[in-house]
Amino acid sequence: MTNKVLTQKPHAKTNSSAQLAKLPQATRDRIAHIDFTLLFKGEAIRADVVNRFSITAAQATKDFTLYRELAPHNIEYDPKLKVHKRGKAFTPLFDYDVVRTLATISQGYGDGFTGKVKPPLACEAPYHLNKPRLSIVAKVTEAIHKGKALSITYVSLSSGETTREIVPHTLVDNGSRWHVRCYDRKRAEFRDFVLTRIKSAEVLENSTLHETELETQDRQWNRFVELQIVPHPRVKHKEAIELDYGMVNSVMKIEIRAATAGYLLRLWNVDCSKDASLHTPEFHLWLKNYQTLYGVGNLAIAPGFDSVTA
Repeated sequence: MTNKVLTQKPHAKTNSSAQLAKLPQATRDRIAHIDFTLLFKGEAIRADVVNRFSITAAQATKDFTLYRELAPHNIEYDPKLKVHKRGKAFTPLFDYDVVRTLATISQGYGDGFTGKVKPPLACEAPYHLNKPRLSIVAKVTEAIHKGKALSITYVSLSSGETTREIVPHTLVDNGSRWHVRCYDRKRAEFRDFVLTRIKSAEVLENSTLHETELETQDRQWNRFVELQIVPHPRVKHKEAIELDYGMVNSVMKIEIRAATAGYLLRLWNVDCSKDASLHTPEFHLWLKNYQTLYGVGNLAIAPGFDSVTA
């Protein structure tokens, strides 16, 4: 992973596209980093640009001045905090693909951001049926960065549309969709909220977090369990499965957060029953040490798991 921000095409709706296109690549990279950081953190600081690109403070100051010339409504300087804040009328200078953006955020803000750049070799990825809105992702990441609560309008399968206050701490990719792990003030517990089901979000700038709402108090998140996954007993040629998953001595051992264990087991169709009783063709794997799931939450989605017999 490099420290260089690889920019994609400028946002077609801005009047600055022509100016951006004329900039040297190195300058354009830094402008893209400022734009990206303002959008997803809600603020940008000179020291970050200096460290990210190994440039002088004077050069970083010039970059912020240039950014302000390109998009005067996008950025406001707070002399008290000595930080550049996202303007209320912010419109990104670049056109961000939400799937690539989430991948970038999960690996570190701004590191190796590739936008819509064509891959060097032909590669076909699964089609994404669900993509969260970029504006929602930006609000969630800003709240996480600033350590603030978030007011959201959320639509669930059980309750329909409701207004919630959440304290987010981590974005979670469960393999098929993105969640935000957070403290739900309505239910007074840590839960996962699906990003695509958030209709609106607003950072509560004046919110004060209680100790019980912090990531350090999320027991399921901070607990790790070891999963011992083996070829399913019904599989005839077990070596094929061992090769698929790089098993050693016919077992694959995975240490994972308790809060995300259910997602992994469902994604990979791991039979979690005590006696490997799921016999349909999609189950190539079996959780040998099913007892490890005792006390783990979110196991309703784990195939075949029975909390009574665990």
